[in-house]
Formats: sequence, C-alpha cells, structure tokens
Amino acid sequence: NRKWVYRFLQRHPGLKLGRPSGLDPKRAQAFNRPVVKDHFRQLENLIKSFNIPWSHVYNMDEKGIQRGGGRRLQNIKYFVPRGRRTSYKLRSASLELVTIIECVCADGSNIMPGFIFSGKEFMRDWFQNVDCNVTIAHSPNGWTDDFLCLEWFRKCFIPQATARRETDAPILLILDGHGSHVTSEMRHLAMDHNIHLFCLPPHTTHRLQPLDVGVFGPLQQAWTKRCNEYYVTSRGREMDRGELIREYL
Repeated sequence: NRKWVYRFLQRHPGLKLGRPSGLDPKRAQAFNRPVVKDHFRQLENLIKSFNIPWSHVYNMDEKGIQRGGGRRLQNIKYFVPRGRRTSYKLRSASLELVTIIECVCADGSNIMPGFIFSGKEFMRDWFQNVDCNVTIAHSPNGWTDDFLCLEWFRKCFIPQATARRETDAPILLILDGHGSHVTSEMRHLAMDHNIHLFCLPPHTTHRLQPLDVGVFGPLQQAWTKRCNEYYVTSRGREMDRGELIREYL
C-alpha cells in the first residue's frame, strides 16, 4: 500500500517528494568543505585588502538560449474543452542556439550583455535600434572562444564597469576558470585597467557561481514565457536575430 508515503508526508510537512539531479563525480569530489572554506577565505581577504565596495564586484558567465524558446515551450499546459480532441498552438521551429554573456554586480544591478550567434557572417541591418552597449558577435557554432571573450571584456565589460566606478578601488570580476576566460591577453588587459580576475575553484560552479545558482534558472523561465507570448501575438512569425536581442532585453 503506497498510501503510507503520503500519510508520512502529512505527518512531516518539512519533507516532499522529489527527483535528484545528476551530478558529475568530478563536481561531487571537488565541492567539499575545505575547498569552499578556502574559496571564501581568499575572496574575503582580497576584498578587504583592497577595500573593494560591493558595487565593484561582478560575476560573469555564459548562458545558452534558443531563438524559438526551445522544447520547454512544449511543457506549458493550458485549459482546453474536455471534448476537444486535438489542440494546436503556434510555436517556432527554430532551435538555433544563441550564447549570452551575462554579467551581474553584487549590488543587484547588471551591465548590458553580449550576444554570440552561430554562422560565418551577419548583416548589420538585422541589429538596428539595438542598444549600443550590447556586444554582438558570431562564431561557427554560436559558442564563445578566446577572441570573442576577450572582445566582450574589452568592448563591453571594461567601458561599462569603469563608467560605474564609485571609488579608486579595483574592480573585481568573479568567473570560472574556462580557458577562454583567463587568457594572457585578458589578464594583461585587466591589469591595465585595475581589474582583478578571481577564478572559482574547478568543478564547483554548480554551487559557487552566483549566476548559476540564483539567476539563470529564473532567466530561462522568463525567456520561455516571453517566447510563448511573442509567437501568440506575432501569429507565428519567426523572431529574427535583432528581435531576439530586443525581446531578451
């Protein structure tokens, strides 16, 4: 009798049924108390040593979205008449992956993101009326590489973070240790502009990366919702790349 499970849950309201997420063994081994304690000790010492205000502390990471909203749109349910056998809804067939480089500040604000589209070239006409602080690039697969990450850092992060500087204290950028994030060119550029690059411990971003932990989940839900609204109001018209940026922002 499986009813005992639900009776047990009624007696213990602090518990619920749930499915665990898969975890890579490397992440399981790397995320431990000594590593986490040492990470926050180094971060605290750095902030205190240079008297860095929270308005100078940033976190960057990459997020992939699909131009048509992705398969998550299929999970949205609606009320429909019981007697109707088949229900249809307009949605996009595009599964194009777009990489977004997001960067948030510890004070709750953010700088304008960077967008990386797949393909070998694109037309400037697509991106008319797009905020000039947005960085737009392309790569064969829509992913970042050393050059694109460096260009985002040079043309997007440095100008915006510098313009928001409140004191002479350094700017602190927290990021994972991906190869494209810590190139020698990027380190030299950071030193030239009084920016400290602080890498997260390897294989711990699922718990220590602020964007992964608290931002990208709600962001994905909001994007899926916005795509759903777009294809209803546009009567199924595909979202071009310029519209994607405007809708995302």
